[in-house]
Amino acid sequence: MTRLALRGLRARKARTAFTLLAVILGVALIAGTFIFTDTIGKSFDRLVASAGENVDAKILPKTDSSFDQQTPPTIPESLTARAEQVSGVKTVSASFEQSPIVIVDEKGKKVGPTTGAPTFAFSARSPRFDAFDYEGRQPSAGDEIALGEKAAEQAKLKIGDRVRAQGAGPVREYEIVGLASFGGAGAVGGAAFAVLTLPQVQLLAGDPGKVTEIAIEGDPGLAQKTLKARVAEAVGPAYRVRTGAEDRSANAQDFKEVLSYLTIGLLVFGLIALLVGSFVIFNTFTITVAQRTREFGMLRTIGASRKQILRSVVLEAAIIGAAGSVLGLLAGIGLSPLLRALFATIGFDLPGQTLVVAPRTVVAAILVGTVVTLVSSLVPALRATRVSPMAALREGAVSQTRRRRGLALVLPAAVAGVGVAVMLVGLLAGLDTGPALSLLGAGAVLVFIGVGLLSPLLVAPLAAVIGRPLQRFGGVAGKIARGNAVRSPGRTAGTAAALMIGVALVAFVSIFVNGFKQSFSGAFEKAITADYVIVAQSGFMPDSVAPAMTEVAGVEQADNLLVGSAKLPSGKSVSLAGLDPANAAGVVKVDWKDGSNARLRALGPRDAMVEADFAKERKLRTGSTVTLRPREGDPVQLTVRGTYEDRGQLLGDFTLPEATLRDAFGVKGALAALVKAKPGEGGKPLQRRLDAALKGPFPTLEAQTREEFIDQQVGQVNQILYLFYALLALSVIIALFGIVNTLALSVYERTRELGLLRAVGTSRRQVRRIVRGEAIITAVIGALLGVAIGVLFGVLISRPLESEGFVLALPVATLLVLVVLGALAGVVAAIAPARRAARLDVLQALTYE
Repeated sequence: MTRLALRGLRARKARTAFTLLAVILGVALIAGTFIFTDTIGKSFDRLVASAGENVDAKILPKTDSSFDQQTPPTIPESLTARAEQVSGVKTVSASFEQSPIVIVDEKGKKVGPTTGAPTFAFSARSPRFDAFDYEGRQPSAGDEIALGEKAAEQAKLKIGDRVRAQGAGPVREYEIVGLASFGGAGAVGGAAFAVLTLPQVQLLAGDPGKVTEIAIEGDPGLAQKTLKARVAEAVGPAYRVRTGAEDRSANAQDFKEVLSYLTIGLLVFGLIALLVGSFVIFNTFTITVAQRTREFGMLRTIGASRKQILRSVVLEAAIIGAAGSVLGLLAGIGLSPLLRALFATIGFDLPGQTLVVAPRTVVAAILVGTVVTLVSSLVPALRATRVSPMAALREGAVSQTRRRRGLALVLPAAVAGVGVAVMLVGLLAGLDTGPALSLLGAGAVLVFIGVGLLSPLLVAPLAAVIGRPLQRFGGVAGKIARGNAVRSPGRTAGTAAALMIGVALVAFVSIFVNGFKQSFSGAFEKAITADYVIVAQSGFMPDSVAPAMTEVAGVEQADNLLVGSAKLPSGKSVSLAGLDPANAAGVVKVDWKDGSNARLRALGPRDAMVEADFAKERKLRTGSTVTLRPREGDPVQLTVRGTYEDRGQLLGDFTLPEATLRDAFGVKGALAALVKAKPGEGGKPLQRRLDAALKGPFPTLEAQTREEFIDQQVGQVNQILYLFYALLALSVIIALFGIVNTLALSVYERTRELGLLRAVGTSRRQVRRIVRGEAIITAVIGALLGVAIGVLFGVLISRPLESEGFVLALPVATLLVLVVLGALAGVVAAIAPARRAARLDVLQALTYE
C-alpha cells in the first residue's frame, strides 16, 4: 500500500502540487511568525545585555513606567549625589528617557513618524551605559541633537542641519551632530527617537532637576545584591532599587509581554491560513477519492481490505502533510524578513539580527502542518473504505455520496448555532481578554464549519441567481457552467467555503473599522463644539497655547483639554480629563446623566464629574466621595458632583478642574487646545491667523478644523486596516489555489464529456467560457457567504460595544467590491484549467476512461 500511495502521488502531480501548496502557505506564516518574533526577541535580549552589561544597580521611581503612557515617572536628580557617597560605587549616571517631544525642520515640517506614533527624547549617557550607536557623535552641548536614522532619512536631514524640538516646555533649536540607531533600527516599534543632553531633555519635559533612572556601576568583585542593599539604604524606601541582573530581566520580560501579543496576533493569521488550507485539502481528497472509485473497487476485488484502503489514503495525506510542512518551514525562513518589512511600511520598525530558527519552531511547523493535513483527509479516507468491489465493474464509476436532507440541515445549523453561542459567551460573560478571545476564535471556527457543511444546500439557489447573467450573456456556455456548478453541490460548496473564510474576515475587519470611524467621528462631532483643534502630535504640549490663542483676532474662546491617569485604592487605573469649569461649556457638549452646565461651572478644586457607567459600576452617586492615588504625591479625595455619558471616550472616567489635574495629579501640559470662533468669524482666514500665531512660539503645532482633525485621526486607522488586509491576503491566495485545484480535477473528471461537447460543435472559446463560468459561480458563492458571515460577526461584536458608543455602520461599497473581486478571482483561477480544457484532443478525450 505504501508503493501504491507513492505511485498515486506521482500519477496526479498537479493535484499533489496544489495540495502541497495549501499546506506550505499555511505553515509558512506560522513558521515565519515564530522566526520573526524569536529573532526580534533575541536581538532585544542582546541589546539589553549590551546596554546593561556595566550596570550593577539602578535607582528607579516607585511607580511603574506603564502607569501613565503620556509622561514617564521621575525621581530627583539629586539622588545621584547620595548614590556617589555609597561605599563600593564606582560610576553613577543619571538619565531621562522616553520623554515625548515633537521635532520640525527649518521649514516647519514635522520630523518623525507619519502614522501618529510618538517621538521620544533620550538623554545622552556615559559610554559605559549607552545603548545607541551613532553615525557622527553623541550630543555634548546644549544646542546639539542626534536624530534617529529613520526619522532623519524620511525628512532628508543630515548631520549639520538644524531642527526645532518642543515638549511640555518651550521650543528649542538644535544642530544635528549624529544619527542614532538602536540595534540596527532607526526607529523602534513605530516610535522615532532623538538623543540630547540631560539638561535639554529635562527642559523639554518640563521637569528640571528630575530623571527617570540612575545607573550605577560597582567596584570590581562587589556583589550586585550587596550594592543594591547599600544603595537602597542610602536613598530610602520612596524609590525602587534593582540589581543590574534584575533590571535586565525586568526589561526583557516587559518586551516579551509586548512581543507575545504580536506573536499571538500573527499566529492567528497563520491558523486562519491553515483553516482555509484544510478546506482545500478536504475538498481535494474528497474529489480524488470520488474519481478513484473504480481503482478502489478493483483493489477491493483483488483482496485489499478496508483497513488497507484507509491506510493508503491516509499515507498519501501524511506524505503531503510532512513534505508540505518541511517546505513551509523553509518558506517561513524567507517570509520572516518580509514580515519585518511589512511592519516597517506602517512605521512599526523593529530591531533584528541573524534569523533565529528555534527547535520549537521546527517541531511546531511540522507537527501542525502534518496533523491538519491528516485530519482534513480523514473523512474522505473513510469514505474510500466504503467503496464496494462491484464499483470496479461500472464504467466511469464515480462514487456519489447521499445524505439525509434532515440531517444535512440540522447538524450544520446546530454547529453554527453553537459557534454563535460560544462567541456570545466570549463577548458577554465578562471574562479576561485571553479567555474571551479564545472563545471568540473557537466560536468563529465553529460558525465557519457549520456554514461550510450547510453550504451544499445553498449552492443550487445561489448558482441559479449568479448564473442567470452568465446564461443571458454567455448563452449555452453559461447554462452548462451553471449546471456543472449545481451537479456536485458538495464539491462546489467545499471550494467556495475556503474562499468564504478569507472574505468573511476581510468583511468583518472592514465593518469593524468603518464602525470605529463612524463612532469616533459622530462622538467627536457631538462632544466638541469648538471650531478648531490644536493638538500635540506626540505627548503633551505647553498649557500656554490656549491663552496665547485668545489673543488672536476672531477668537471668542480657547481652552485647554488635559488628560491624565490615577489609581483607585484597589489598584485599578482610571482616566482623567481636565477642563476649565468656568468656560468648558463653550467648547464641549457634555451629555449629562445627572448634572448640568451650571454644576460644571461650580466645580471646586476637590470636586469631580464621573462617567455614568463607571459610577454605576462603583455605586457612586452625586455627593459620594472617592479617593484617587496620583502617580506621585498623596492620595486625593474627590466629591462627585454629577455624572455624564462619555460614548466618545473624550472625558474619561473622571472630569476635574484643569488646575486640580495639574497641581494634584502632576499633569505637565495639555493634550489639546480647543478654539471657538466669534460669530461671523472662522473658516480658512481664522485658521491662517491661528497658524501664524503658533509659528513663532509653538512651531511644532498647527490649527486644524474639527473636520480636518477627525479625518486625520481616522486616516491613521487605515494603516492598521491595510496591515490586516495584507495578512489575510495569504488565506485568500490559498483559497484561489483551491479553486484552481478543483477546476483542474473537474476538467480531468469530465474529459470524455468535454470531448463530446467538442465533437458536437462546441468551440474552444465556449469550453473556456464553461470552465470560467463555473469558477465565477463558485467564487461568488464563496464571496457572498463570506460577506454574510462577516456581517454576522460585525453585528455580534458591535452589540456589547454599543454602550461604549460604537456604531454599527456597514461599508456597503466595500462589501460590494469584495463580491466583485470574488468574481474576478474566479476568472483568474480559471485561466489555466480553462486553457487545458480547450486544448483537449477530441478523439483522445472520447476514448478516455
